[in-house]
Amino acid sequence: MSKARVIKIICLGCKGAGKLGWISGTCPRCEGQGRVPVAQALAMADERHAIAAGGLASGDYNLSTLTRLRDEADAIYAIAGVTPPWQAEGSR
Repeated sequence: MSKARVIKIICLGCKGAGKLGWISGTCPRCEGQGRVPVAQALAMADERHAIAAGGLASGDYNLSTLTRLRDEADAIYAIAGVTPPWQAEGSR
């Protein structure tokens, strides 16, 4: 039996809708497809994780926003079946 491989993940920008509610037209990240290749999704997850840490440190975000952004980043890595770099560094 072969193992299924994920090749596309729901876009974090539009949450799979293909367009953003606050701009007209298609989502600039997924170009209206609602899904992005795994490499692009992992890059967006890295962005979310970095933004979460920076936003809390600068006072732009509260703890609940930090938790939500980090949870979204962790979920993307879990779907892709890859260990996040921030968890790999802590296990050394």
